[in-house]
Amino acid sequence: MPQSVPPSEPAGAEQPQLSPRAPLNWLLLGPIARECATWGDAPQHLLQQLRAVQPQVGLFQLDLPGTGRLCGERSPDRIEDLVDGLRGRVRAAALPGPWGLMASSWASCVAAEWARRYPDELGAIVLVSPAMRPFTKVLRSVPTGLWGQALTKLLGRRAFWRRDAVVWNGQTQLRRASADALSRWRELRRQHPVRARNGWRQMMAVWRFETSKRRPHPHVLLLAGKGDAWIDWRVSAAISRAWGAAVRVHPEAGHDLLLDDPQWVGRSVAEWLLPIGSSGLISQL
Repeated sequence: MPQSVPPSEPAGAEQPQLSPRAPLNWLLLGPIARECATWGDAPQHLLQQLRAVQPQVGLFQLDLPGTGRLCGERSPDRIEDLVDGLRGRVRAAALPGPWGLMASSWASCVAAEWARRYPDELGAIVLVSPAMRPFTKVLRSVPTGLWGQALTKLLGRRAFWRRDAVVWNGQTQLRRASADALSRWRELRRQHPVRARNGWRQMMAVWRFETSKRRPHPHVLLLAGKGDAWIDWRVSAAISRAWGAAVRVHPEAGHDLLLDDPQWVGRSVAEWLLPIGSSGLISQL
């Protein structure tokens, strides 16, 4: 079942009027070969910003099969099957819609296909540091020097944060991930190991998938970081041009924006949901 994210603090009193299609519940899809718990308290920051403009909105984390608490399950090797399985879990939980989808990196393939096949049940989709064919090639997307780290991420054999362990602190510089964070990531891998075959099957699903050059849903937001060492932020710009979708680029953060600057991600989504000219309502957050 989807895991609910508890709010960190109550929302403010003054709230704007949103579109009737604004998501009632957001689904944060887990990354390829990792679990949502990797993001630590970032979902709480995200929910805080969302509730600043929509007090009753919910946020639920949805791990892919073969990851997190579902590490014992066999992952499908087709994006279409991943969509069907995740969608079935959400429907079984009877979460009121329309739903919003948020996905990062190659998991954006899942969100894009979900939106293309079932647009009426979604209010919006947000793709963070997205990567998908035909906008980037699977093999060429990761710089040569990072393929060793990419494979250890995929296979889950050991702690894999090296260059990924650089976290934006929201001010003027980058800092290394704390020893506590690294310890927590290693413990997650110990508790919920991703089997090599599941990592491989998820990567094969990504390899086989190619999204449309037409926008899959009327409401799409793309987020990227100029400091991304894994997927160049210009991939998001190319998707934006092809789809006619909104895009926001962080001036320094890297690939894992939910780790690097979750407040920026939350503000970007919340402001995007507001009517034009209303973004000042959340400027104090």
